[in-house]
Amino acid sequence: MKTGKATGSSIFLLGIFAFCRGSAYSLTTVTLATMSTGTVTFLRLAIGALALLAWAAVVIEDYRWVMRDWKPILVFAVLGNSLPNGLITLGQETVPSGLASVMMALTPMLSAIIAHFSLENEKLTSRAVLGLFVGFCGVFLVVCARGKINLNAGMICGFVALTLAALCIAITIVSMRFFRPTNQHGTATLSLVIASLTLAPFIHWSDFSKQLPLNVIYSCIALGLICTALGWLSMIELSKRASAAFMSTVNYLIPIVGMGIGAMFLSEHIFWTDALALVLIIGGTTLVKGGEARNASTRQLAEAAQAPT
Repeated sequence: MKTGKATGSSIFLLGIFAFCRGSAYSLTTVTLATMSTGTVTFLRLAIGALALLAWAAVVIEDYRWVMRDWKPILVFAVLGNSLPNGLITLGQETVPSGLASVMMALTPMLSAIIAHFSLENEKLTSRAVLGLFVGFCGVFLVVCARGKINLNAGMICGFVALTLAALCIAITIVSMRFFRPTNQHGTATLSLVIASLTLAPFIHWSDFSKQLPLNVIYSCIALGLICTALGWLSMIELSKRASAAFMSTVNYLIPIVGMGIGAMFLSEHIFWTDALALVLIIGGTTLVKGGEARNASTRQLAEAAQAPT
């Protein structure tokens, strides 16, 4: 049963979910040292798909839902898995893991913009527009901090790839309003299977002809089992226990986890302006969410006023 109040189990699941998603950026950086973007993305999704298939074989008995859920399966496979994961991995070829995690904090703001143009009851208020401006100022600050250091064509392309990845995820979030799967666990499993198949043509087989360091092998396994499979399961279980507003706070935790792990284990530089940028992004997202809530309250009052007495 969903509740807007944070409970012990929901807070625990939120922490697990944030760790799964936030740690993926550092693990991806480790694997990219010796493997190509296509191979890393395929292995991540394929290992995650195999783990979820093994789990689904035990807990799922009825498969008639597949015919009803084929639309969300395809949407989540392409827009929610293969495209964003491929773009994130591509972006991390030039963008440090901590900075990549901050860039992905754009997702809730982009989803608000898309919802404004595609959903009749999700229009942006002036407060939400202010939030979008504040959030983009945060991203601009991140880029400017590196303007005199290593902001080259490669990093700019990385920023573009990460922004497109955030856009894909934002589209997926909005599309969930149209395609609601009847079996969330099964849909997540099949979408990962299809996503990994779509990435198979991008594998560089030469990556397997050389001796891979153990840390790269372990990172690939962790990306699949922890960041992907466990990340999906924790998100689904969290959605059963907590409200959407509570779940959205994970967008604040992922950059913190990503930047922290990158600084501790990969010796990545953190600028003092990154903390300020993160505050701006979080503040912008809060304003957007607040604008959405006010819009919803106004809509409910209008409906109540029009209701017959």
